[in-house]
Amino acid sequence: MRFRIILGKNLIQQYAYNRELPTVFSCADCLIQGEGPMAVIKQKTEPRAFFIGRIIGRRGKSGQLFGLSTTGKEFHQVILTRTVEQCVTELEGRFILIRVKDNGAYEICCDRFGQLDLYYQSVGGGVVFATDLSLLPFQNGKIKYDQASVVHSLYVYGFRPPKRHTLYEGVRRLGVGDVATWCDSRLGFHQVPPIALPTQEYNKKDLVRYSEMLLDSIAKRSSPKGNIVFLSSGWDSTSLLASLVKIRGKKNVKGVIGRFNFSERTGINNPFEIKRAQAVADYVGVKLNIVEIDYWRRGPDIVEKIGGFLRSHMLSGMSLFHWARLSEYLAKRTDGEALFSGEISDGAHNLGFSQFLTLFHPVHDFREYSDKMLCYLFGPTFFKSISTGKFKDDLVFNLIKNKFGEKIYDEPAKDPADCARQLLSSFFLRDNRFPFWSLRNNKMMTEHGRALYSDVFENEYIKQPAQQVTPETLYSWFLHLYNSFHWQGGTVSSLNSVTEHFGLQMNLPFYDSRLHEFLAAMPESWGRGLEIKPTKYPLKWMLENRIDYPWHLQVGPHSYLYDVDPNFNHAAEFIFRSAFAPAIRKMLEQRSFEDILSREVFDLDYFHRVVDHYLRGDEIVAERTDLSALCFLSLTGWYGQKAAV
Repeated sequence: MRFRIILGKNLIQQYAYNRELPTVFSCADCLIQGEGPMAVIKQKTEPRAFFIGRIIGRRGKSGQLFGLSTTGKEFHQVILTRTVEQCVTELEGRFILIRVKDNGAYEICCDRFGQLDLYYQSVGGGVVFATDLSLLPFQNGKIKYDQASVVHSLYVYGFRPPKRHTLYEGVRRLGVGDVATWCDSRLGFHQVPPIALPTQEYNKKDLVRYSEMLLDSIAKRSSPKGNIVFLSSGWDSTSLLASLVKIRGKKNVKGVIGRFNFSERTGINNPFEIKRAQAVADYVGVKLNIVEIDYWRRGPDIVEKIGGFLRSHMLSGMSLFHWARLSEYLAKRTDGEALFSGEISDGAHNLGFSQFLTLFHPVHDFREYSDKMLCYLFGPTFFKSISTGKFKDDLVFNLIKNKFGEKIYDEPAKDPADCARQLLSSFFLRDNRFPFWSLRNNKMMTEHGRALYSDVFENEYIKQPAQQVTPETLYSWFLHLYNSFHWQGGTVSSLNSVTEHFGLQMNLPFYDSRLHEFLAAMPESWGRGLEIKPTKYPLKWMLENRIDYPWHLQVGPHSYLYDVDPNFNHAAEFIFRSAFAPAIRKMLEQRSFEDILSREVFDLDYFHRVVDHYLRGDEIVAERTDLSALCFLSLTGWYGQKAAV
């Protein structure tokens, strides 16, 4: 799917005869070019709206989700009779909506989660919106780089700027809830207000309600032609597999998984995942396709195939190569089946602390409880203790803090809103998600760079939530901000984009507004605090009580070699020992990162030392995170890069 929307009479003339994309709509004030699913909604004979993307359904007054088709009368009626804010709230899907108002003004927005990217650039008295960067005119002039965005891409896991930003000055993305307006040759913006729900006391009826919502979310996205789950051995993807068998029958469901081989030295690095995934598939009676993903002997060819696509979406990281290999495999073997992934479930249920990674211990029940402890440190109980200063004596806070050794922590602010800003920034703007973790722990930034990074992104994303958040609405704001940070990063956003690039359609059932509202209001005592309930408590209750699920298989090492060897590191395998390593070394030898990193913001001497160590073959643990981020960015590349990638 590729679309470009041009607004402004002078600018339209420049693009009117551009053959890069077919023209699908043209008038004096608007030109739409593109290819992919688009519905034109007319009133009488005049186009009044354009819907690009996919619709799942419409939310009813009581919260239920009704199926909807873009070709049906009901859909057209909703678009024509609702405000754009109501459309964003009521319509479930992954889409871009363009509305033509009675006065000739245009309104442009995305779905409530911002699952589709819409880039834009003001130029020549008009504005160009596009679904990827390659369709914008900024490449025709001198390219400058947004240094705060570059910092975030190298510093925070996800390897991508926050939602409204790009790597390039003067080029932005439509943010979550943003509505762009074009009226009287002027570009303006307003927001669909975030819904900050307070936590509630839940009971057993709510467990049933959650189960029904999740099963319905899966059913609404499933296909009678068949359903394929991107499988791991974890709770999320296996819950989708078992649920789809319940909904569609085992003949209409199968799984696919990658068997990863990063290097000759290590061999298969996800043996536990493969074994358990096969056992789960056998239990529910479906076929599991195992795709050999051999990064030891094969790798850079995928960069050659999709490098331009990756650059046009600023997608970096290791996960996108996994998605590409699985998509490449499925594109030759599927015909209309629906694809499923359990992504975002970790963040939605337990703020991402559901990976058994907080404290390494041979007893996995303790590792799960350690995740709960870290989740507790971003919950309402701990939040309340910050304003009183009692958090400094919190046993859990000090237990995990001691794990990190001698590190730097910011002093808590006195103002409650500033305390909230610090807590939210600790979560979304730090490489290590721990309360009051200081930017000064990282070596890549200068003092000016740290100040720039904080000022830009705290003002743009964190300031408003920090002023409005209360202990009761804290989880709601976390889930809202997730959409602008990790969920649009290189692990989640790339899943939709990469599969779509290969002609496939991915479904993320946990990306459902009903579930998000449920989880935003879910109390701390439901798996997020220090009580005994497990992580992802409502999901695990559903698996135990509503479907046939093999609980007895969820024992032993979780997935990867790091589950038994904490010294094992995926990124190190990838950049030092995989087939990608020669290409990475060649790129780093050129030192092209100097093109995009400003010396005022970054300590370039530090990066040169890190690269020198890498080129000598020295594997220094303290530098590994910064090095791998630089390698991932170099593999993707950027516009205006002097040295060819």
